[in-house]
Amino acid sequence: MPGSRTSNDPDLKSPRESGEDSEDESEILEESPCGRWLKRREEVEQRDVPGIDSAYLAMDTEEGVEVVWNEVQFSERKNFKAQEEKIQQVFENLTQLEHPNIVKFHRYWTDTHNDKPRVIFITEYMSSGSLKQFLKRTKRNVKKLPLQAWKRWCSQILSALR
Repeated sequence: MPGSRTSNDPDLKSPRESGEDSEDESEILEESPCGRWLKRREEVEQRDVPGIDSAYLAMDTEEGVEVVWNEVQFSERKNFKAQEEKIQQVFENLTQLEHPNIVKFHRYWTDTHNDKPRVIFITEYMSSGSLKQFLKRTKRNVKKLPLQAWKRWCSQILSALR
């Protein structure tokens, strides 16, 4: 049929890949206190990351790249207050971590204005997802990965563990 695309069409792209985001997904929901990061409505799948309640695509207005706006919510203000110092230390350590094979952790801040306080932190956006997600997609497509790819991943993982 003329003008139609099938799933086998290599030119078939998602609305996001083609630059045709719906207005709903690109709508700005929130801005960071410093004004650098703008949270969008489009959610990011973070199933493999324990503790993150929600994750959204965001725009880094200084660098002009997409990042991930992660949120961790606490059920009660007193739970947050009891752990606030420990939480700050963990996030300070994460902001100091720099390695080419580890997702970049840009900045964090707390929002205690609501009944349920939250910690918000900005990370690098990995468009391919985690290695685990990539391998699942590859397995579904019944493609064999070359040994060279496995060696490269193993080297990167070992380098990050050093």
